[in-house]
Amino acid sequence: MDERIDLKKQGKLKSNITRFRQDKRLAVTGVLHSLGLLGMLACVVFGIFRYQEELRPENLQRLASYVKAAGSITDPFTEYRFEAGLDTTYQPFAAGLAVASGDTYSFVSGLGDRSYSIQLRYNDPTLCVSDQFVLAYDRGGTGFCVANGYAEYLNDHTESPILTASMNSEGAFALVTDESGYRSAVSVYSKKQELLCQWYTAHYYVLFASVSPDSSRFAVLGLGQGDGSLTLSTKLLCFAIGEEEAAWSVELGEKQIYSVTHDKSGGVIIVCDDGVERYEDGKRTHRVPFDQPLRLFSAKESGQVLLAFDHADRGSRSTKALLLGDRLETLWSGSLEGTPRSLDCRGGTAGILTADRLEIITTHHDTVTTDTRLHDGARDVVVNDDGEPILIYSDRARKVLPEDEE
Repeated sequence: MDERIDLKKQGKLKSNITRFRQDKRLAVTGVLHSLGLLGMLACVVFGIFRYQEELRPENLQRLASYVKAAGSITDPFTEYRFEAGLDTTYQPFAAGLAVASGDTYSFVSGLGDRSYSIQLRYNDPTLCVSDQFVLAYDRGGTGFCVANGYAEYLNDHTESPILTASMNSEGAFALVTDESGYRSAVSVYSKKQELLCQWYTAHYYVLFASVSPDSSRFAVLGLGQGDGSLTLSTKLLCFAIGEEEAAWSVELGEKQIYSVTHDKSGGVIIVCDDGVERYEDGKRTHRVPFDQPLRLFSAKESGQVLLAFDHADRGSRSTKALLLGDRLETLWSGSLEGTPRSLDCRGGTAGILTADRLEIITTHHDTVTTDTRLHDGARDVVVNDDGEPILIYSDRARKVLPEDEE
């Protein structure tokens, strides 16, 4: 009798067909893709929330201008000609030059062309610059404007004539006005062009005002009469934003003050007739005395101080120059032939212009280098934020190129 043995039932025969598991790689990829999109969306939301006040159409214009400049490196800025017959005020700004000529503010780009202009109609336009903004105001008038190389951010007027103004490196600025019923007033604006505070005084004629780098304080130099005194004396006062009473003050007596600025750490730097002094919390922390008459100087907000003195040695006249750092330490000193016409310092570079030559002093960390270039009748020198000297002539501005021969 035939007996069939079912091996499969007995477990002795296995199928040779392999059963494949379901492929889940596509699903995993989809999950990772979704997580990536969620992460990107979270970054966008955070960016909008964090930088919502910076998301302006003007920033897109700035990006477009950067792309344009990057694509035109074959035509770099070397020279710009001023409009004939007009008084011109200028300041180095960004990669080019901020120019106020006649009733117009213009930004001359690094490409050497006028890339942006505003009609101001100021009688005596004056410029102050920061890292990102230019303040143009009508000295003796009431108009003031904040712009840059591609847009206008604020165009306004004061109720009283503007005497002077200053702008810190971040773009916050102070306007000193001649107020009716008072001797002076100071209006402080933030880097976002918002009015932070106004201070009125019936005791002092305010000569200078300077906003601290963090825009939390401002310093003023006042000229007035002391209690029971018939003589005028100067006083340095420092205020916290929004406070009517000074946080500290220093009597400076009858010194002649030429400049009041802040250094990077918030100390107040004054240049006067007998030295350069630094004050912090009402105390003088550093002083560099003068032993010779001061002829020219350059002192910028959060910048270095460059000084030039008349120097006589055995009947011959020359110029002694001194470059000071943030804490008024000496970075460089030397003697120059001839009388300086102009000087300026920015971006770690100082330029001193004499009748026929330009002295360039470059400071980088602990290294100081000097260079001498001849020129043909320049009347002024300015240095941009990149440390590049620009010679100013009666009709044009020309950048000093590395390949220029001595």
